[in-house]
Amino acid sequence: EKFKAAAQGNLVKLAGLALASDFTPRRIAVQLSNDLYRLLTPRLKRRGVFIETEIEYRVGAYFVLAVNVLRVDWRRLVKMTNRDVLERRAKWIKEAESEEGKEATLRYFGPLATLVRLSRMTSIEVLANFLALLYYTHWVVYTPICLFLYHFIIGETFRKYFLSSVTDEIFYYVERKGMEMDIQIMDAQSQTAFMLSALQEIRADGRELKKKKEKAGAEEPELLGPLLGPAIKEDNGPAPPIPDGFEIPANLDFVGLELNLQVGFRRLRWALLSSDSTFISDGVWKAESKYDNIVLNPWNKHDAEIGAAKLPDGVKEEDLIGAEKESNYLMPKSAFVAANTAYETAFIEAYNDYCFAFKKRALTPDVPYGSTFAAWTKYVIINTGNNSCKMICSVEAEFPNGPPMISRQITSGMRAGVGELFVKTGETIQKYANIYP
Repeated sequence: EKFKAAAQGNLVKLAGLALASDFTPRRIAVQLSNDLYRLLTPRLKRRGVFIETEIEYRVGAYFVLAVNVLRVDWRRLVKMTNRDVLERRAKWIKEAESEEGKEATLRYFGPLATLVRLSRMTSIEVLANFLALLYYTHWVVYTPICLFLYHFIIGETFRKYFLSSVTDEIFYYVERKGMEMDIQIMDAQSQTAFMLSALQEIRADGRELKKKKEKAGAEEPELLGPLLGPAIKEDNGPAPPIPDGFEIPANLDFVGLELNLQVGFRRLRWALLSSDSTFISDGVWKAESKYDNIVLNPWNKHDAEIGAAKLPDGVKEEDLIGAEKESNYLMPKSAFVAANTAYETAFIEAYNDYCFAFKKRALTPDVPYGSTFAAWTKYVIINTGNNSCKMICSVEAEFPNGPPMISRQITSGMRAGVGELFVKTGETIQKYANIYP
């Protein structure tokens, strides 16, 4: 058991080091910037946008691809935009109608639903829908309108739309290579500030990587105390049988981490779910993820019983299912996103001595396109007996009003960011379990 615990701890440390290390993104950035330089021009040409482009800056995992729009074939652009808008709308309606077991409501009926969707659209989404409508008029009518808007009113929005219209293809290409990527489209005047922020982040990542390597080489890392709580006697025995009729909750779209942990099941359940525990807030969010202004509320029912090693008489395990807990915290800034507050709601989905599962919905209205999506994460922990358990973490993007043009970009960034949190959570659990068995 000691050997398994040490091996598992080292495995999680290696995952954390690999995630923090920036040598792989540096190499990938060189290849990716060359690929995008080669692919962007023909992709936009097919949409009627003719450009010239150049790799202007490349440092670490970041690169700047400068794009200058030469001319626009408005007939082709309006036609392609209309096709894209109709395809996205049809795809969303089909997915909403085929959803089973979820609270899926079709929000495309009636003027009120239309107004709600419009109020949540970004300027680029509004422009895309406007161009799609122009397709039903004659090109002699809409060409001078587009020229006037482009040259005198909203030229920057048009240019951002041109590049955003091909991000789906770019991210599909990146995903086929097994990578995740963040893209930010900005005007030339903002480029210097962006690169300065990127360089600051590279230096901060370098310092963080150095600290991780030093901690990995140390025998006992600095911890905040026994945040996992005391060991529980019942965790020493074999795993209980699967309850009759119980099914392990299904994972979300993307499994970000699957890990065997050398820590007792009931002990971990207390650490992750109990309102008396500060493991997540202090150990993971504050110490590891550098979150600030953390606010935690109690569960909306059975707050004192959730996470307990044994439930009191009169409270059944099924009574805890469906309990909700709200929290919010300030996430630190990155090169692409300013510091922003996340509003999170946790839902208990399964609760027994064989398995417990909870999912979280995070809303980040202050980030770009934040009003268009919700980030769902799910943690499923299975009791494997003898002070061990298995943790499966998954993530899924939800677009309540239909996926926006850059939905693939949002999903990719979400997987990368949440994947880092998953690894930090697993690493922290095993680290505390090794020092405080």
